[in-house]
Amino acid sequence: MIEFSEVSFRYAHSDVVRLDRASFRIDEGELCLVVGNTGSGKSTLLGCINNLVPRFTGGVRTGQIRIGGRDTTFLQPRELATTVGFVGQDPLAGFVTDTVEDEIAYSMEQLGFTAVEMRRRVEETLDLLGIADLRDRTLRTLSGGQQQRVALGSVLATSPRVLVLDEPTSALDPIA
Repeated sequence: MIEFSEVSFRYAHSDVVRLDRASFRIDEGELCLVVGNTGSGKSTLLGCINNLVPRFTGGVRTGQIRIGGRDTTFLQPRELATTVGFVGQDPLAGFVTDTVEDEIAYSMEQLGFTAVEMRRRVEETLDLLGIADLRDRTLRTLSGGQQQRVALGSVLATSPRVLVLDEPTSALDPIA
């Protein structure tokens, strides 16, 4: 489902190559873990999957990325929004609303889901992640682990085909 072919990337005004001819394939249903030292390009690689890199970071990317057989090179991240769900390293930095329930609904609202469908999916997501009791809480009052669950919920609610998580366990305790 995801194919990287000879993908290289460097940020503008930098001679440092962050990705150097990365090639791999991840089939539907597979789980892939990207590991490496801090600064080795993990987040850059993940950002390439939905074109946040280079669309928002700047820089030069070469090679080809295909998702579901579709070349993503010239697609805007919005065009991949229903295909690739992305949860960044810092959930609080990615929030755009004030409350848990509003945050989970926001992506669906932007994608044009009906009010009935949004309500159903919000309820399912709150229950799935065990955060129904947090629905009216202000996002800034949540623990790091709770914020991470909300960020994941806002992505899961849209049912993307690909889920990309950048350091998904960083704010979670061992039980979570």
